[in-house]
Amino acid sequence: MFETKPNETMQLAPALEKHKALFGAYPQEASADKGYAQSSEQLAALSRKVKHLAVGKAGRLTEADRRREHTPGFRLGQSFRAGVEGTISFLKRALGLARCLAKSWPHYASAVGVALLAHNLLILARG
Repeated sequence: MFETKPNETMQLAPALEKHKALFGAYPQEASADKGYAQSSEQLAALSRKVKHLAVGKAGRLTEADRRREHTPGFRLGQSFRAGVEGTISFLKRALGLARCLAKSWPHYASAVGVALLAHNLLILARG
């Protein structure tokens, strides 16, 4: 899709706009790591669109940034993101999604679907 790897800081706002175009509204919550961090002004503008924006600011924090990053909504969003990162790591490490050798989109989608089914079955078997 991209000729070169895009800068992460430029991807958050377009992703939120695409979400709005697909679903008719901005998401209630969005979280990302500090790689997606933007200036305080840009984060404030995104916060007006998304109720709970949990994107940490890279670099030195102002007092306002520090207060924002210690709110319950921010911490909940970061906890959720950490859980998703753990699931992705498990899918890559244990279920072979680190590299997919499928030659076409239907085969790729099938491989991912089977890995997700296996993940869900393992979670159910543990519980």
